Amino acid sequence: MKTVIDKAEMVAGLLLGAIAVLTFTAVMLRWLFNYGLPDTFDFSRLLLGTAMFWGIAVAGYHNRHIQVDGFWEMAPAWGRRLIDIFATLVTLAFMALFAWMLESKVMSVYASNEQTFDLRLPVWPFHAVAALGIVLATLLLLLRLVRLIANRKEA
Repeated sequence: MKTVIDKAEMVAGLLLGAIAVLTFTAVMLRWLFNYGLPDTFDFSRLLLGTAMFWGIAVAGYHNRHIQVDGFWEMAPAWGRRLIDIFATLVTLAFMALFAWMLESKVMSVYASNEQTFDLRLPVWPFHAVAALGIVLATLLLLLRLVRLIANRKEA
């Protein structure tokens, strides 16, 4: 399981790195040669969404997402465990719904043959990789829930 999580972290990091390289290259080409790199905006936004979704998968599993834990801090150990189980269950439900809706979005974009503006490349593969990140988030949250219920360490 650690290998899957490490790969998900690597994918999210590589996507962020690709955005940085793409942006830097586009800016330098514009500044030095007055040349605009085709589809920079489209690729940047598609890669950013994909990187966020893969990052959500890892953050959800490791419980590193933004949270307000004032009530959790005051609760006894058994109360904290119940709060963690409830919060993970609710998050899992929303991620499962999100994954389902993204699957229909991928099918819709594929059917409509949506393309990037300049190069006319299909957009659906970006949506599919992003949806895969949310599916992974759902599976990792399910694993986290099982581990919480079994009272084992989460990671």
